[in-house]
Amino acid sequence: MRRSAWLFVLFSSGLLFAQSHDPEAIAQQKFVSGGTVRLHLEAGGYTIRPSDADNIVVTWHTRHEGQLKRVKVAIHPGPSTADVYVNNTPNNNFEATIEVPRLSNLWVRLSAGEVDVEPIEGDKNIELLAGAIQVEIPHPEQYGPRDASVDIGSLESTAFDVEKAGFFRSFHQHGPGKYLLHAHVMTGDIDLPSTN
Repeated sequence: MRRSAWLFVLFSSGLLFAQSHDPEAIAQQKFVSGGTVRLHLEAGGYTIRPSDADNIVVTWHTRHEGQLKRVKVAIHPGPSTADVYVNNTPNNNFEATIEVPRLSNLWVRLSAGEVDVEPIEGDKNIELLAGAIQVEIPHPEQYGPRDASVDIGSLESTAFDVEKAGFFRSFHQHGPGKYLLHAHVMTGDIDLPSTN
């Protein structure tokens, strides 16, 4: 990664502090609707939320101001793909919300923690080593190839009528839609709820 591309927690780099119980910072970058957003995330709890704006916005919270300043967030936009990096997260109580254009393909890699994907229209390719994935599925018929797997843990989906727990649990389906869904957790849980 290019050191010059990192956005540090300074007013001059476009990051803002909010007065709240927990220290908060924000980074944002213009990005077109319909592109692919690749999220490279270190441990924490993440909510990925759709937005009607053509922006990627990362808002993060820590327990202490010193922890906030050590977190590094970088957004590298391209013509149709943007890479978002969140690094140096504290060991506990780190939370971030990432807003992306409502029509976006998502590629997410998280070392450990939780990722909650709200209704975003597009492909979803999500993997983490340990923790939990939840992807809200308001329209199951929009997905074609869809698969999910856990090495150890539970796999539930009211959207696709799946409920499994134990070792090496998975499902593979092919629906009528155009979007791809892939989710994998080595140790933990996957939940793909229908939100209709």
